[in-house]
Amino acid sequence: MIIRFSLVGSIVALVVGFFVWHGTRDNGISQKEANQLQQQSQQLQQKAQKTADDVRSGKVDAEDAAKDLQKDANSLANNTIDAAKDSNLPDDVKDQLQDAQDQMNAAAAGE
Repeated sequence: MIIRFSLVGSIVALVVGFFVWHGTRDNGISQKEANQLQQQSQQLQQKAQKTADDVRSGKVDAEDAAKDLQKDANSLANNTIDAAKDSNLPDDVKDQLQDAQDQMNAAAAGE
């Protein structure tokens, strides 16, 4: 679970980082979409922090909390990858993103 969560975070960071580094206009992703992804990422980070606090205090079960966060992280990763695939990235990069998305979704389905 932790490894998969880290993989999701890495995918999101790489894709968002690419758009920030290279700008959004030339890549086919709108500034609005980039801002939405960034906001979704920040909300997930805040939820993860609150969830960690709740787990430490015993308010929620750690395994249930991890599954809930994983669903949100998968959703964010899928949204980010979909935005990247709709952009002007090279085809081989899009193929790699698709492979990563397929692996992530297969792992989530196997829970």
